[in-house]
Amino acid sequence: MGFEDVEFKTVDGVTLRGRIFQAANRGVGVVMSPGFNATKEMMGLPSTALAFQQAGVTALIYDPRGVGSSDGEPRNNINPFQQIDDMSDALTFLSSQSCIDPRKGVGLWGFSLGAAVAMATAAVDTRAKFVVGICPGTETTYDPSKLQQVLSKASKDRESRLKGNQPFYAPMLNKKGENPVGWDPGFEKEAIVRLFQAQDDTDPLRASLAPGHANRTTVATYRHMLLWDIKHISQYLAKPILFLLAEHDQVISVDKQLVHFKALPGAKRLHIQKGAKHMDILEGTSSVSVNQVQVDFVRDVLEGRVDNI
Repeated sequence: MGFEDVEFKTVDGVTLRGRIFQAANRGVGVVMSPGFNATKEMMGLPSTALAFQQAGVTALIYDPRGVGSSDGEPRNNINPFQQIDDMSDALTFLSSQSCIDPRKGVGLWGFSLGAAVAMATAAVDTRAKFVVGICPGTETTYDPSKLQQVLSKASKDRESRLKGNQPFYAPMLNKKGENPVGWDPGFEKEAIVRLFQAQDDTDPLRASLAPGHANRTTVATYRHMLLWDIKHISQYLAKPILFLLAEHDQVISVDKQLVHFKALPGAKRLHIQKGAKHMDILEGTSSVSVNQVQVDFVRDVLEGRVDNI
């Protein structure tokens, strides 16, 4: 057991990089996407991929376009619409591997924003066999007092870039866990404090929150996010989906998530992990049971127990 570093091309020629955790036997696969501006090494993706691998599911984790080890310009320009297209290309890549049984196919997995991207991708890409959404980023919150300031900066950024200038950037989070441009990217403040305590700009080995991670995004990112609305496309999601929620999610409450879950038209399963929070659901004390819930869901889909989900 282990992983293999891989790279693959998108339709428009951008190289994305990731790791394949190949299962011992030929079978089903899953494409895994991290959260907002996160890399494949963060938020418990490697340990979750390993759990899939040990359960006979080949997993591909990868850095989204412009993030971490993947190519793409501008850097750290988070655009969910582009990520949907790129996830389809990741599905194509994993499906082409000899370790994947085409009769079993490939499902999609995502955390936070990545979960919403996986839902949207499965709604428009008929090849996806299932979706696993961990704390799906189905709603985005803003500070109304700062929203116009954000949009003003984004408008000036487009003017500047037409003149050939580099894009405007803003820190993703400050050391208080706050977003300076007024957008809530979905991080609990105490978790951010822990992350930044591990960061030391003077130490090359600890200069970032994770390998390849950059604590910044383009200002244009917030324009993309304001236009993004998963509620519209999710009404067309016909594939089996697991909503795996954290009981104490401080980003999107369980009550709000249940509204989105109930509106999903197809086969669906809900699991609320007791005691878990948004940022620790995959790496905290609940990780073993959370991984079992995911594996059981994939097995049920493969064995045709969709109607019972």
